[in-house]
Formats: sequence, structure tokens, C-alpha cells
Amino acid sequence: MRLLQAVAAVLAAASIGSVALAQTAQSIPDVSPEAPAVSQAGAREVSTGDADEDAVLATVADVQAHGIVAVKDHEAALRKVVGDMPQPFVRERQEGGVMTYRADSAEGCLAETARLRAVAGQASVDLVCRGNPYPTAAFYLGSYFNETDQPNAAIEVLNLGLVAAPDSPLLLTERNAAFNALHHWDDTLSGADRGLAIANLLPRDRARLLRNRGYALTELRRLDDAQQAYEASLQLEPDSALAKNELAYIARLKNGGTAAATKIFMPYRQPP
Repeated sequence: MRLLQAVAAVLAAASIGSVALAQTAQSIPDVSPEAPAVSQAGAREVSTGDADEDAVLATVADVQAHGIVAVKDHEAALRKVVGDMPQPFVRERQEGGVMTYRADSAEGCLAETARLRAVAGQASVDLVCRGNPYPTAAFYLGSYFNETDQPNAAIEVLNLGLVAAPDSPLLLTERNAAFNALHHWDDTLSGADRGLAIANLLPRDRARLLRNRGYALTELRRLDDAQQAYEASLQLEPDSALAKNELAYIARLKNGGTAAATKIFMPYRQPP
């Protein structure tokens, strides 16, 4: 029996609260602008004073301590965070006469401040810059729903997260896990290709998307294309047992072997 491991959430802690390299696509937006710097200093941000950010930070801490099943205790709070997301999604909002801006990173805060200063000229600029917690809330809900065999619920919430972070490879790969559970191979392939089109992907994100692509292509019996995708992923992550196992499976199929049953294996995630 073939095992497809949904590895996106395993990388969540490394992606959430990690400083993005210059000119490199984020795996997912930062929950708060300062969270990466706090994490890099060896500390953990507990509260920012923003209810949505605080709810997500509490979830991240609990998942780090107890695994993805801990999301159950935060499901209502995370649903509220996703429900708080502006529809349509906008980053700027006037609150009490002050501009509030939802940035994906500290760099985004600085860029928006510079933009407003350029517009204002010599006038002072008052800006409250916050993070973008909605994609991470959707990610953890989606991961939990995948873990508990609710792929349709996962797709629904991950689609909302992708509104606030359309270029998040972490959201795309987690949604692909749900597509795979439903055997929607064309959707998985489309999601992988969408992710691979994102500029300046981190190597780990590109490798994971290539494995997504290879898996879908194998199920669609496009074996040569699948082999190329897995081989490309190994150029980025040469120790991936998943890619090596799938290449061996493809070789067996090409030699007349019988196709194995597909099982989507999503272990409890214990972030590093």
C-alpha cells in the first residue's frame, strides 16, 4: 500500500515565526510582524494585544507542545479569526481615526509606512501595523480537518486562507492533501503547478510541491512526467524517502507491476 504523507504541517513551526530570507517567498505570512524576530531571539510571543493574532499564537504554542490534535481545543477561536477576515480581503482599515494595516511581515510594515510617507509628503503618518493571522488560522484548521478525515472542510477553510495569502505554498500543499484524500488528482496537479509558479520559492517548498505534482501525475498514469517531478525534487532534498519510494513504485509500474491502493497518511504533526 502506498503512503502519501501530508508534510506541510510538519514544517509549520519552521515556517511560522521564521525570518524570511530577502527576495524569498514566504511559506505563509507572519502572524505578527515581530513574531519572527522574537522567535529568532529564542523567545515566544504570547500576546500582541490583537485578539485574532493572540488566538493564532495560542494555537501555535499548543500545537508545538501537543501536536495537531491540540487544534480541537482552539477550533472555535480559529473559526472566529477566519470569520474576522475582511470580505473582500483588504489590508487597510480605519480604526478610531488611525490607519491599521495587515502586513505579511515586518518588511511589509516598513514598505507601507514608506508608501504613506511618500503620499503625505511632510505631514506626519500615524499607522498601526499588524500581522496577517488569517492564513495561519486557516492552515491549522485545514491541517486538523485533514488529520480527522474531513477533506471537504479542509478545502473550504484553506480556500479562505488563500484569499489572504494567494502565494502561500504551505496552504497550497495542505489543500493538495485534501484533494488527494478525495482522489481529485487534476486539482492536486493544478494546485502544485500554481505553487511552482510562485517566484523565489524556498527549496523545501519547491521540493514539496514537486512531490505533490509527482504524486498526482503518477495517479493520472503520466509516469514519465511523474518521474521527472520526483527527480527534480531530489535535487533539492536528496534524502527524501518519500520521493525515492515513489520513484521505485513508478519503476515497478513501468515494468508491468500492479498499481497499489492509495492511502493518504497524515500523521499527528509534532513540529520541530
